[in-house]
Amino acid sequence: MPRILIVEDNQDIATLYQRILMLHEVVVCTSAETAIETLDKEIFDLIILDLHLPEQPGLFALEKIRSTPKLKAIKILVVSADDTMRYQCESIGIQGWMTKPIEIDKFMALVDQQFSSEQPM
Repeated sequence: MPRILIVEDNQDIATLYQRILMLHEVVVCTSAETAIETLDKEIFDLIILDLHLPEQPGLFALEKIRSTPKLKAIKILVVSADDTMRYQCESIGIQGWMTKPIEIDKFMALVDQQFSSEQPM
């Protein structure tokens, strides 16, 4: 079963993701710092990352993940209400982008695509 790390500070949105992804093993972190600590201890197949987080932004977590050799292979989907950072995130290395509010069918298709794709990053 694929393991997914959700990095989202809005509890309602995190709960929605958990419900949508109920067939996957899901862990939720509410900050970039907690996500980095969790990734230090656990292995995940996919990260769903919000950019607007308390204290450190999601971009901090993205840069940290992509600069850590053991984490480079993890696929990352960014879900954000703000499109202004999309190209910066893509240049750092993400596999997908979705703008909030999400459309559940498109969100699930994007997640499923990550697990059916055998393409290298």
